[in-house]
Amino acid sequence: MVIRRLAPGLVGLLGLAVLLPAAVPAYGADVGGRVIVAPDTGPWSAIGRLNVAGFRIRRHCTATLVAPTLALTAKHCLGDFLGEGWVAPELVHFLPGYARGEYLGHYQAVGYELVGTEAVLVRLDHPAAMRPIPIVDRDSEPGTALFEAGYSSDKGHVLTVDPACRFLGWSTDGYWRHDCEAIGGDSGAPILVDTGTGLAVAAIHVGRRGNVGLAEPLDRARVRRHAGR
Repeated sequence: MVIRRLAPGLVGLLGLAVLLPAAVPAYGADVGGRVIVAPDTGPWSAIGRLNVAGFRIRRHCTATLVAPTLALTAKHCLGDFLGEGWVAPELVHFLPGYARGEYLGHYQAVGYELVGTEAVLVRLDHPAAMRPIPIVDRDSEPGTALFEAGYSSDKGHVLTVDPACRFLGWSTDGYWRHDCEAIGGDSGAPILVDTGTGLAVAAIHVGRRGNVGLAEPLDRARVRRHAGR
């Protein structure tokens, strides 16, 4: 798979720091309970950094390729400056396999499709070459093992995974409660479960309440209806 490097001008355009951290731990390094993973290996190659850059807006979240032209993320990542609507799609760029200024693909958003309260599909301008991660409906029991993968704000130039977190139960407003180590930048990150044949996306991380993470479980049928359009 071809790995491309961001040109200096494009780095600024996409809302990335022009200079990467001077000392980033190697792949496989443990960084506070999370593990840095190589982004060019499956299924991690389908997870990318979602950059939003425009007038008075510069942020990043995490998104996951779930169909060749669809990336799944959180709605609040795509809010405009006033928080009253969507940011223009042309300001949103999905970089799957991003690490240290390199990436496996560069896709621009062309539209959004809401598939939950927070779960949203970003429609991409052309099909991605890497294999999407499947979605699964999962009515989890407390203690179910989870994996969370994202571009945390403290390690935003590498993909890190919490390989040992758990489902804690349901919140009163219908979100999963979890103990994955997720902070800013992890919004929209996939909450993965082991199906026995591989990892699948069961929910997306949307925020925290105190020390507990919140994730929105996915409606597989609803996502598939949009993917078939």
